[in-house]
Amino acid sequence: MNSFWAQRTPGERRMLVIGLIVVAICVPLVLFPGGASGKKLLSAREARQQYESKLKEKAQLESDNERIKPLMDQMVYTEAPEALIPKVITTLQGYAKDSGIHLREIKPLRSKKVAGVTKETLSVRFTSEFGKTVPFFYRVEDPAGRLVVEKFNLTASDPKSRTVDVDAQIALFTKSDAAAPTAAGAGA
Repeated sequence: MNSFWAQRTPGERRMLVIGLIVVAICVPLVLFPGGASGKKLLSAREARQQYESKLKEKAQLESDNERIKPLMDQMVYTEAPEALIPKVITTLQGYAKDSGIHLREIKPLRSKKVAGVTKETLSVRFTSEFGKTVPFFYRVEDPAGRLVVEKFNLTASDPKSRTVDVDAQIALFTKSDAAAPTAAGAGA
């Protein structure tokens, strides 16, 4: 063995050692594949039970959907967004007036098609006392209304006067067929 090793150049010796290491690692991996997840096939009875339980779960979800659909229809506007947005802006200005605040900016954002309805989002900005901000949000989130405060950011603009800068996103949903071109046009 010494004569075999002595006849080899240092580069060949290196290649032989690397080859032996690769073989030592690969042979056990090939002979004993441990990469399988260890999952076994279900028996026919267990598979049938899982299938039936998933089928019951699907039926329950469908019945929940049928029960919720009339409630959802009450919360969705049927007007086209082009006619609806000015009405909503007027409504928001009325809520602001009732709360004693002045809306600095109301800006429509991009429409999104979600689950068969179009979601319209408005960005609303204003500066006010914190005590007047909360009633405004309560009026917007009134269960009798159809508006939703999606998210808002309050920043203390002046700690001495206790005013806050508010940036809120208010969402509404419309089911109008005229909403589809608006949503498609917004993405173009």
